[in-house]
Amino acid sequence: IRKLLKCTSHVCGKLKMKMQSLTRSFFGFQSSESREVIRQNRDLAESLKEGLSFVFKDWTTKTGIYKTKLLQDGINVMWFANRSDKGIIYNKYFNLMPIKVIALVLTAVSHLLCLYP
Repeated sequence: IRKLLKCTSHVCGKLKMKMQSLTRSFFGFQSSESREVIRQNRDLAESLKEGLSFVFKDWTTKTGIYKTKLLQDGINVMWFANRSDKGIIYNKYFNLMPIKVIALVLTAVSHLLCLYP
């Protein structure tokens, strides 16, 4: 895992870029310059950050911690999208997903939620 996360800034930048569209569509954020839409996005982001609700499968009832489809989708798109991806090449290191990988993906989501003013 150290080898996979060695180029930290590159991995973080790539993950953030991939997670941006996944996070937006998963939680239903809207693109608009309308004050109402901006307020709705801000309120949604705040509710997801409160109590770390975004880490749950059902973020409204806070059930299924770390079982959110967003986490799995992020891991898949980052490390398992094609045959040459690191998760496929180094699959033995992903058999039981390392906590550091889970933490990295959830940190990226947390950062993206903070970008909604």
